[in-house]
Amino acid sequence: MTQILPLAPEDIPEKAAVHARTWQETYRGMLPDELNDTITPRFAEDVTRRLTSLRTLVAKVDGKIVGYLSWSERCRAHFSVDGAAEVCNLYVLRAFQGQGVGRALLEAALESIGPRDVVLSAFTSNAPALGFYEHVGFERTGVTFDEGPMEETELLLRRARGRAR
Repeated sequence: MTQILPLAPEDIPEKAAVHARTWQETYRGMLPDELNDTITPRFAEDVTRRLTSLRTLVAKVDGKIVGYLSWSERCRAHFSVDGAAEVCNLYVLRAFQGQGVGRALLEAALESIGPRDVVLSAFTSNAPALGFYEHVGFERTGVTFDEGPMEETELLLRRARGRAR
């Protein structure tokens, strides 16, 4: 059974290890090796401790973290939607994908966010991620941007003012 819990301070090292491993599983061969090699557990732990404005949930199976989701109450300025919350990260270990872990993390985050629009971005070349987000109700806005090593696609889940998700 999957438990969805807020990130506790004692979970940060394990979450960081999952962060680094899921990054490697997802982006090895998609992004340059030089970039992938920088995403280590230590790097991920430093980022987690530094970005205190993000809210993070972890998914645990048999007491072990297998995925996490981080979100912000306000999306970054480059998004085309004003006032939306932003899902910043959603990663699940490959061995646990397709088992509802990502959906459970997302549903728990959406419950906390409340009836507001939610925006996120995914690398345009990451078809599995884009497919997952569209499957759970996000729609592409038609906006793309280059915020780093690759083009990203903006997706939006309209929830404000009684709109169905």
